[in-house]
Amino acid sequence: MIRRTSLIAAAAIATSSLVPAAIATGAPQIVATGGSLASMTGSASPYGVSQARGASLAARDSRAGAVRVRLHLADDQSGDKMGTNQMIGFVGARVSAVLGPTLSGVAAAADPIAGAAGVPVLGVTNTTLDLAAGGPTFWRVSLSENRLIPASVAYAKDTHELQTASLVSVTGDAYSEGAAQAFRDAAAQQGIRLVADLSMPTGSAGAPGLIAQAIAAGPQAIFFAARSRDAVNLAVAAAGSSLVKVGGNGYNTPDVLGAAGAATDGFIVSASWNPGKRDAASRRFIRAYRAMYGGTPDAFAAQGYAGVQLLEAAVTAARGAEPGQVLNGLRRLRAVPSVLGTMRFTKGVREAVYPATVQVVRGGRLLLAPRP
Repeated sequence: MIRRTSLIAAAAIATSSLVPAAIATGAPQIVATGGSLASMTGSASPYGVSQARGASLAARDSRAGAVRVRLHLADDQSGDKMGTNQMIGFVGARVSAVLGPTLSGVAAAADPIAGAAGVPVLGVTNTTLDLAAGGPTFWRVSLSENRLIPASVAYAKDTHELQTASLVSVTGDAYSEGAAQAFRDAAAQQGIRLVADLSMPTGSAGAPGLIAQAIAAGPQAIFFAARSRDAVNLAVAAAGSSLVKVGGNGYNTPDVLGAAGAATDGFIVSASWNPGKRDAASRRFIRAYRAMYGGTPDAFAAQGYAGVQLLEAAVTAARGAEPGQVLNGLRRLRAVPSVLGTMRFTKGVREAVYPATVQVVRGGRLLLAPRP
């Protein structure tokens, strides 16, 4: 079921690299095989395409390093069935590690297959997947919504003195349900009272009615836990309101912002990365991405790139690219430089920690939020 895409072919036109040339030590280059499992089609494609592009760029950039990553791309079609089928294919091929799937719900179905076979899975976009649900070989690269949403809610409280909010969310979608719980937890932590906690089924036409109920409850803010088309519909339905608006990771892509138009202006959204970051690694990554794809990368592209960087670091630590060796290498890692910043790992905890980046939407763009 593994399908390659045209993304690899685009690598030939890029001219800059984030990976330093291999030091002439006489040691042979280690070749690792990465399986990129992304939603190239379907409802999560606004996120999966960026994820796969970032990973493909990182694999291209690894050619001159001590570890070379050969990436194979597969489309999970934003669904559990295809995701599990593709994961079975990668496990059968004994790839060094799998990057993906894009959606936390698909990952919950597919990742245990890799876990049972001892194949590492690097969750580059799984912000609501519980570590235990991912299985014993799952490592998270992206920040979870339990880190992103509290940063957004805290910023909203500091800048707008929030005391009350309404939460609108979507049922029947694992990401949206997980994000909704993260909003509830963050509100409680910040002492913000939820005057309404409302939801609609995924794909519903009920966004206008839901938003009307949320506003009628008299909050100072609305929290949005949704992705893809549902995220767009809820934002558009709330466009006429002047309330403070805070979105989850579902709003972290130009595709959703573009489809919503001016309706998302003013949204507060946190991410693992933003193109406005001016550190050297981010600047090089942006130049390389633009050279390859002709556009500005988003956080999902940066997370895909960082996933390959984590694979390289694990292979280097283990001095081998077999799945078991990569797992041993991952367990040894404590600090990994990446385009996202230094990813830090605590012994026994399979989750990268680094600062969340708070953003504000202006003119359809995710800009670094001003200091409160």
